[in-house]
Amino acid sequence: MGDPVDVFMAGLAALGAGPGRRRPLIVYTVDVISGPHAGTTVATGVEIAELAGWPIAPPHWLHMDAAVVFEHTNSQPSPVAGWMRHSRQIADWGSDPDPGQAWLAHVRGVLGEAR
Repeated sequence: MGDPVDVFMAGLAALGAGPGRRRPLIVYTVDVISGPHAGTTVATGVEIAELAGWPIAPPHWLHMDAAVVFEHTNSQPSPVAGWMRHSRQIADWGSDPDPGQAWLAHVRGVLGEAR
């Protein structure tokens, strides 16, 4: 199957998310389709270390600019200056045949909750 980080990045690249390495994260863009940020593109990221189990296990933390806020969240500073990381669980992971598509759908859903 290959290196999990490479597989994650290839899946997102195939979907037009433009992933790149910004140590210690993989950063990519997401077109937001619902909520106050609908119609915008938001850069988000995941820690490279969290991709060790990809695609069997998804990352837990979502990293994004601190200007993107949530009413209810467990957050901590991200290793990237000016960003926060937010704790987000995924229920029923593994049922989608395209894990990259499932991941972007998850992130879009999370961003739909942002203020």
